[in-house]
Amino acid sequence: MAKNNHGKVVQMLSPENYIRKKARTLPINQCLVNEDWEEHKMAQVLVARRHTTGNMTLCFYLVDLMCLGVKDTYFQFNIPFSDYLELVDDANTQMPRVEISYELAHNIVHAGLEFAEEYGFKPHKDFTSVTRFMLEEDTEDIELIEIECGLNGQPAYMRGPYDDDAKATKIIAQLERTAGPGNYSVLDKFEDGFDDDDDDEFDDDDDDEFFDQEEWDNEGLQEILKTKSPGLQFKIQLLGVDSPPVWRQVIVPSHYTFKFFHDIIQDVFGWENDHLYCFSPKGWGSSPQIMEIDEDNLGKGKTLESSETPLSDIFKKKGQNFIYTYDFGDNWDHQIVLEEILQEEISRPSCIDGKGQCPPEDCGGASGYENLKAILNNPASAEHEDMKGWLGLDDDETWDPGEFNLREVQEMLADFYSLDKETNEA
Repeated sequence: MAKNNHGKVVQMLSPENYIRKKARTLPINQCLVNEDWEEHKMAQVLVARRHTTGNMTLCFYLVDLMCLGVKDTYFQFNIPFSDYLELVDDANTQMPRVEISYELAHNIVHAGLEFAEEYGFKPHKDFTSVTRFMLEEDTEDIELIEIECGLNGQPAYMRGPYDDDAKATKIIAQLERTAGPGNYSVLDKFEDGFDDDDDDEFDDDDDDEFFDQEEWDNEGLQEILKTKSPGLQFKIQLLGVDSPPVWRQVIVPSHYTFKFFHDIIQDVFGWENDHLYCFSPKGWGSSPQIMEIDEDNLGKGKTLESSETPLSDIFKKKGQNFIYTYDFGDNWDHQIVLEEILQEEISRPSCIDGKGQCPPEDCGGASGYENLKAILNNPASAEHEDMKGWLGLDDDETWDPGEFNLREVQEMLADFYSLDKETNEA
């Protein structure tokens, strides 16, 4: 009987996995950076590698050399060379670029990373999971080039066009904690990211661009901190996640809006605030929905604007339940239970207990997280190393689903919600 000959089955790699596993085997074709990066300390770095077919894979890195490091990053995979040339021409039209050596591109990115790390700022999640693998490993084989970071040796925060008040408050509070009072600056103007056509310039000689933290007025937060109201004690548990369960116990002033409640939930769980959210009685589709209203959800059932709806409008009785849904793709549902309506009037939120580490973003929801944990607990799994790389874990690091540092969360909330220590009378 003739033996059947089966062809070898080749598993096609996703673009992300190709970059993780093979990008470094491709030769560097070109590296570019905006020509004013040294002056403004905001570098838009492009690293392009060439396939044997002539196609290109390239990564962009928006590197804030002032303090935040790799703020944004994305890649284009295996595109025709003609498309690559068109992309570069378009980029040069928006902001002139100059060609640089790979060594300089490497040093710009890693200098930003290291400076940001000193002050507790992590790189964009896509850098950790994918685009760092477009760069060579940061070893002594790469020529060291000194890159000046910060402003006069100190970190400086330059608010970006997409940094809302809550994000800006967190960044400044972190600098207050990690750099120390008076050891950092805040810049009044911003440089834009990759895609904005309005390339605003700023004048380093203009003293009005710099101001102290005490003079920086986040009006929304400052006003809400000047008011006191009865505290609402909640237990918030992530549904569908066990071994261990993930929950937080928080106290929030009843005059806070649902938008602030959303920010607090993001903070105490450790989510990254990269997706849409909704509060509702029984989950998505039940009314009222409380969310940020836009033209896509306007008029769908009873929808309330989260920034205009105080908690006291909804939470009126001990034992009341509500659902907070985050990320309509992964669909992370959190059950909110009102445990107590406290007599004491307060102006700031607090976290009093909790358990379990927040799942990583974009891991596929509760079922995807359970699968991820199983893979990480099984070093023999074919996906084990890929998943560790996706999480940004080094060889000697592990993912601990039970990790939760209550004191760290408490200190973070205390910093975030006490911005103006001089004038806040709460």
